[in-house]
Parts: sequence; C-alpha cells; structure tokens
Amino acid sequence: MKIVTEGGFPPWNLTDASGALKGFEIDFSNALCAELKVKCSIASQTFDAMIPALNDGKYDLIVDALGITEARQKVIDFTVPYAGLCYTFASVTPAVKTKLPFEDRIEILADDNLAKAMKTYRDAFTGATIGTLASGTSTRFISKNLSDVSSRPYKTPAARDLDLKAGRIDVVFASKDTLLALKKTQGIDTLELVGPCLRGDLLGTGGVGIGVKKGNAELKARLDPAIKKLVDNGTVKALSEQHFGLDMSPIGLN
Repeated sequence: MKIVTEGGFPPWNLTDASGALKGFEIDFSNALCAELKVKCSIASQTFDAMIPALNDGKYDLIVDALGITEARQKVIDFTVPYAGLCYTFASVTPAVKTKLPFEDRIEILADDNLAKAMKTYRDAFTGATIGTLASGTSTRFISKNLSDVSSRPYKTPAARDLDLKAGRIDVVFASKDTLLALKKTQGIDTLELVGPCLRGDLLGTGGVGIGVKKGNAELKARLDPAIKKLVDNGTVKALSEQHFGLDMSPIGLN
C-alpha cells in the first residue's frame, strides 16, 4: 500500500535531518501495515495536493492528522478514527488571556450555542490577529465564524510559528495537541491555551481517520478492524504518549 503524509506537522509527522519520515503517524502506519501483513511505502506530499493525488490513484491512504469533517467526506472516505482531537486557541497576548481564561473542558458547537460562543471569542480577540493554516480546517472555521476578526493564513506550520515568535500574530487556532507541542518545541513561554477545546460545526466530530479514495469500500473494510485492534490493544495509546506526552486514543469516537 502507498501511504502519503505531509512530513512537516510534528509530532504527528515530520522529516528529520537525514530526510527520513518520523513521528506518531509514521510509527502508527508501520504498526497498521504489520497488523495487515502488507508491505507499505510512505511518501511525503504537500497537504493541499494530497486529496487530489489520492483520488487520482497515486496513493492508497492519507495518514496526515485528517479530522473527519463533513466537507472532506464529500470528496474522500474515512476509516474509523485512530486518534481523537479538539481545536482550541492559544495566545501570547496578556489582554486575550485575561478576557478568555483557559477552560479544561470540551465544548460541542451546535446551532443552539455557536453564536454565543463566537461572540465570546470576538470580544476577546479585539485588536488581535489569529494565525491559521491555509489548507486546513482552522482557516475555514475562522472564515465562517470569525470573519470580522483579523486573521492570517499560512502555508506551513513553520511560517506560522515564526510569526508567532516574532509577535506578528497574537493568537493561533489549531488542535490542542499541536498547540501543546508548539509551546514545548518552540520555547514560547508566554503562549497559553485560552477558552475551552472545541468540536462540532466545521471542526467535525473530533475523530482523526485515514483518508481512502471515495467508494473504496473494500479497502476501508480491511482497514477498520485493524485500526480498532490497535486502539483496543493499547498500541495507539503507547505511541501517542511517546510522541505527544498524552493519550490521543479516540475514546468514544469509534
């Protein structure tokens, strides 16, 4: 099987100094291929080119922290989740952190609470600029729900993180695990999570699945039981704790 990943989204996936692909999803992919008893190759590709390449038959699987969202399900199919996530904001600006204190909980966005939640963020982000990833869910979410707040999309996490360290943006919107890793790897002591962690609306259910070509039910039927086994036997827990420092198992999402 031909697997594609980005190779530039640590700790999910990254490329080391020697050019080798590393990270949680590389180890997970190898464990999955061993479980399936198939030979796999793993290649890197820019994020925005992955789905077209998958549907053109260049690759069989996308393993790249793909949140299972309604928009993506229109163009590709997903396996059962192999990891869980939620999205949140982090800021280096004292005014934002004061207006929007960290909340250790998950908020599910729906029709009855979305407008109220977005007003809270809009008030907290007055005068601030939010950094997002151009091809990711974060940009679409901000464009839909916080279009009147200043935001700046970036092609790569590295470019976004550089501007955050330089003070050119004040807030970052991404998955919680990414922001925790960002603070550690970039050494940004003033970066703090703000508000609750979010699921729902354009952010999806919180499940991260493998992308497969639309309509390839046979491949999905092979993958799903193997993924469930790696979750149930603790392989995903062990690998995620190794790379993230926390359990990313999709508890309650299968």
